[in-house]
Amino acid sequence: MASIQFSQDHGPTRIRPRIVAILVATVLLTTTATFFGATRYFERQTIADAQSQLSLYLRSLNEALKQYQHLPYILAQNNLVRIQVERGDTQSLNAMLRDFANTANLEAIYVMALDGLVVASSNATEPQSFLGQNYGFRPYFQEAVNGKRSDYFAIGATSGRPGYFVAEPLKSVAGNTIGVVAIKLDVSELQASWERRGETVLATNQDGIVVLSANPAWLYLNIDGLGDDRRAAIVASRQFGDKTLAPLPWSDTGDGKVTVQGDKFVIVSDVADWRGWSVHYLTPAASIARSTYAVTGFMGTVIAVLIGFATFLRSQRIALALESSQRHRRELIAANTQLVSAQEELARTSKLAALGQLAASVTHELGQPISALKNHLAAAEIGNEITSPETALNLRRLADRMETITKQLRFFSRKKSDEMKPTDLRSVVQESLALVRHDFKANGVAIDYDPGTGPLNVHGHQIQLEQALVNLLQNALYAVQGADDPMVTIALSATPTTRMVKISDNGPGLDGKSLDDLQEPFFSTKSSGVGMGLGLSISAEIVRAHGGTMTAQNKTTGGAQFSISLPLTAEDPE
Repeated sequence: MASIQFSQDHGPTRIRPRIVAILVATVLLTTTATFFGATRYFERQTIADAQSQLSLYLRSLNEALKQYQHLPYILAQNNLVRIQVERGDTQSLNAMLRDFANTANLEAIYVMALDGLVVASSNATEPQSFLGQNYGFRPYFQEAVNGKRSDYFAIGATSGRPGYFVAEPLKSVAGNTIGVVAIKLDVSELQASWERRGETVLATNQDGIVVLSANPAWLYLNIDGLGDDRRAAIVASRQFGDKTLAPLPWSDTGDGKVTVQGDKFVIVSDVADWRGWSVHYLTPAASIARSTYAVTGFMGTVIAVLIGFATFLRSQRIALALESSQRHRRELIAANTQLVSAQEELARTSKLAALGQLAASVTHELGQPISALKNHLAAAEIGNEITSPETALNLRRLADRMETITKQLRFFSRKKSDEMKPTDLRSVVQESLALVRHDFKANGVAIDYDPGTGPLNVHGHQIQLEQALVNLLQNALYAVQGADDPMVTIALSATPTTRMVKISDNGPGLDGKSLDDLQEPFFSTKSSGVGMGLGLSISAEIVRAHGGTMTAQNKTTGGAQFSISLPLTAEDPE
């Protein structure tokens, strides 16, 4: 805006060439952004629509193949079928199977002997009867005669029509296999329904051979590239008759798109419930391009007109606003900076105030029960109700620790620090580890502890420092959950002026969060119900009360590292 030229008496007279270039660049950039945004939108919309259509085709395929899966088993359990096969009464059996096939609308139901010869068939009276044919070479027969239920897709060796075969072993009353019962489900109606819809959809088997397709020209072509050995095995089984199983020109670009016979498509796929078939729904990528170009052209025109009109109006008023804007700009920046700082301080103060109220409430509510607990313990000891001195000592220590922790919460409810004294950092770490070691062991997290060398005393409050370390250790334990070989490392060190505690993990790191973010009261990266977001805030307050500093950073090898630095005072022993 500052580059608009003004005359001495009449304000802005013309727009400089640089401004024109900026406006043109703005239109181009906005149009380009619109193009890419529209492309992503129409791609997502196309994929969503394709997924919806795919689910319909997948459901139709699953239902078509599922509805008769149980029939061979029912026939194999039919005593009349068993008896007629054992007696060789094929005429009655043919009639019964014909009635079953007509009722179920199946192409054929037939019974094969142990050598694969068809001894009874529902189409025994038809020109292309299965009766007398031998299908012992079919995999579905070979699996069924060995006692396994089997299903199979193939082009019929007798009829030349594709079908889905389901076979079940037929056992005698004594439990011996005496034959195989099989059905053939005609899939031509399903194939025809896919063709009528006029969409680009196909189903492939585990070998990548197209077994169903809305485009009949793609049937029995392969999309994955059959090896010579596998092709020979399929040809030997006569699964697809005399089909050559030629490759379909199919190239997967790896970005959710494929190129088929030179045309590019957006593809969505899913696996059917039977035989590991996959259903692929293809949408021409050209439709996305057409929609994108139309929207981009329209929006580009609108944006150009709006920017031109807005520039014209603004150029008429810029002269009056410019001088006032420049004069107040610095004042506004300074005021805004102060406001942001005040808002941040207010937010922090509000959280700390809420935390102080919570701490005061918890301290008040737990004080009397803890005192009562100590009185009951004392009474139990006097009355010899606790027979184990060790148990009594442990209970007193537990009550003392509970009382100490509630006192610690006063850290946030009143600005008074507890009495400090020389404290050994190694003892602080040992006690902290004792409190969390069970959780680490239960979660399979290893602890690598380096106690350092030399004196490690500080002037502080041991329980508070333990609480700070426990919070950091618990955060580290949470961070490494799900990591390979989870480990938390604790290292102590000393300088002439400070004592250091470093806690590292091999988790995901800080995820772009700063220490100021992490130690805000009630801020938590944990899932709901896992934490209240007070751990780091409490640790930070404890460290600050000891005159120390706490830092956090990502490790170059992965994970996060929290460091506590506590200063030496004149009262600290060297």
